[in-house]
Amino acid sequence: MAWWGQSLLFVAFALVLFTPGTVVLRLLGARGMLALGAAPALSCAFYAVLAPVLAAAGIAWGPATVGAAVLALALVVLGCRRLVRSTRHAGSDAVGPPPWLGTGAVDALLAHRTGVVVALVVGSLVAVVPMAIGMGSPGAPLQQWDAVFHLNGVAFIRETGDASSVDGLYGAGRSVYYPTVWHSMVALVPGDLVAAPADAITSVANASTLVMGSVAWLAGLGAFGAACFPRRPAITVLVVAVGGAFSMFPTVLLSTLAQWPNGLSVMLVPGAAALWVVLLRSAPGQRVVLFVASFAALVGVGSAHGSGVVGLAVIVGPLALAVAGRSVRHAWTTGRRRAVSIVGAAVLVVGGVATLLVLRSSVLQVLFNFERLPQRGYGPSVGRTLLDMVLSPWPGNVVVSLAVVVGAVVLLRTRDQRWLLVSAAAVIVLVALAAGPSTPLRALTGIWYTQAARIEALYPVVAAVLAAVGLAHLGGALSDAAARRSPARLGQLSAQRCAAALVVLALVASLGFQAPGRADRFAQAYDPAQIRWGTMLSTEELALVRDLRSLVPQGALVLGDPHNGAAFAFAMGGRHVVLPQLGTSAMDESQAYLRAHFRDIASDPEVCRHVEELGVTHFYEDRAGASDGAKVDPESPGLRDVDTSEGFTVVARAGTATLWTIEAC
Repeated sequence: MAWWGQSLLFVAFALVLFTPGTVVLRLLGARGMLALGAAPALSCAFYAVLAPVLAAAGIAWGPATVGAAVLALALVVLGCRRLVRSTRHAGSDAVGPPPWLGTGAVDALLAHRTGVVVALVVGSLVAVVPMAIGMGSPGAPLQQWDAVFHLNGVAFIRETGDASSVDGLYGAGRSVYYPTVWHSMVALVPGDLVAAPADAITSVANASTLVMGSVAWLAGLGAFGAACFPRRPAITVLVVAVGGAFSMFPTVLLSTLAQWPNGLSVMLVPGAAALWVVLLRSAPGQRVVLFVASFAALVGVGSAHGSGVVGLAVIVGPLALAVAGRSVRHAWTTGRRRAVSIVGAAVLVVGGVATLLVLRSSVLQVLFNFERLPQRGYGPSVGRTLLDMVLSPWPGNVVVSLAVVVGAVVLLRTRDQRWLLVSAAAVIVLVALAAGPSTPLRALTGIWYTQAARIEALYPVVAAVLAAVGLAHLGGALSDAAARRSPARLGQLSAQRCAAALVVLALVASLGFQAPGRADRFAQAYDPAQIRWGTMLSTEELALVRDLRSLVPQGALVLGDPHNGAAFAFAMGGRHVVLPQLGTSAMDESQAYLRAHFRDIASDPEVCRHVEELGVTHFYEDRAGASDGAKVDPESPGLRDVDTSEGFTVVARAGTATLWTIEAC
């Protein structure tokens, strides 16, 4: 498929991601960047609630059914809005849609609409181009551990029409819960309309990466900037302009880590945070609608991936605590001490119960007890984050990093939005704890599997706003300096133009916001010749997997080591596989036995019993080893060194891989 086809899938996934949330927020009265940036979080909440409802009703998940549900949602919200308006006109105290950012702030932001649009378009192109170069082709599969699970999860939803998170992917009984929002959205886009059947799922998955890492991410950051500084629209423009400068997101999460659901939750955080900032600063009479929207955004973030809720709390928590502290102090000083005591006691009780539930949760215990070797000391971790040294051993973007520091100093001196500094510091501390030595405090990062890269992805949410403040301040200083030195010729240089020039300088000085490093990191996840941590499918083997629909009859079941690429037969080849993921936690008895003993097929009757019970018809074998750059699973001895001289017939060969029919049983 050519890249023009991928651009159509880009637009299609963007519509899936933005449409439900935008419709709801617009009907509730939100406008501009806030309505756009916060929309994906509400969309994800909608899909998370809708999927189990459709599954319980026996209605297949698909574009038609979901589209009808979106229309129904719009009619319900519109009806509620008219009911509220009619009640208000009848003399009730009911309050209509809130002013959100405030009428004056929205008007000021709309006046800067051109700047926002330009920043959004340019920033998206700067983000998309290196990602696309690294991918190589629109339908190239992401060959990393998590990607195998997620691509096959999309294939499962498309086949069964069940996108519910309740029973987990791959059917009931495999898990109690698994976040399937990303998978459900990818499954809605009919990639086979513009791509070959073998590339339909991978092409849409890659399109989702491009959307989440560009326009959706930048719009969310812009919404957060607008919520933090509603009276300074230039800050919003600058936030969008520099939002893509940080390498922590989307590059790492959506390339070599292959964490699409987790990446989706991180992408949703700034837009959802914007709604919570507006809510925390709203007047009492405006909070009902704002709370509904903010809570829906929270549900959307958590539905995408549970760690996103904690990330959202890290970002907005300092502001919430500051607002709560002021409210408590005001109530105490005005004589409402009994009410404060009762509320405080209730909070302590609820907090204590919640803590006990968390400590007793088997899932969370696994997370908090997850062992990961330390990566670096605290000092190097802090420097690595502040200087953006994720993609290279030297500072990746000096201009923007300097602007972040300047912005922090400005907020500290002006005593304006200082909670942002606490949020940034909290992210940096958590990153250092996750990467640093094993201590009891390191358990605080367990929700992120004690992986620094997952937490680092949150840093740009706050850092982009700090950088925008710093650039605005530096732009004003340059403008004043120019006016003093040459009032006649340079006096007309506005602070905004100077700030824009600094953004251009940052873009050029960092080689397009580290575009070569981004392209290289994506190539390490997509290009068989450059993949790190073991290649699953070579170029020749990719062709073989893509041809499975013509090589293997429908209804066949393929056995093979998922580490060597056999698992891609489901998502790309359209044929079921015995082992659809690299992990072993959900394997049943037959899967575990064949993984350990299949090579004994000629001497062990139990092997044939499991083969016949499952209905296995084909065996995918790859004789490449670690020395050849292949990904090898040492815990799957039964799927390597199989004697295929008897009882097997060659179907096709490609590279070091061979597809056999099984006749030994």
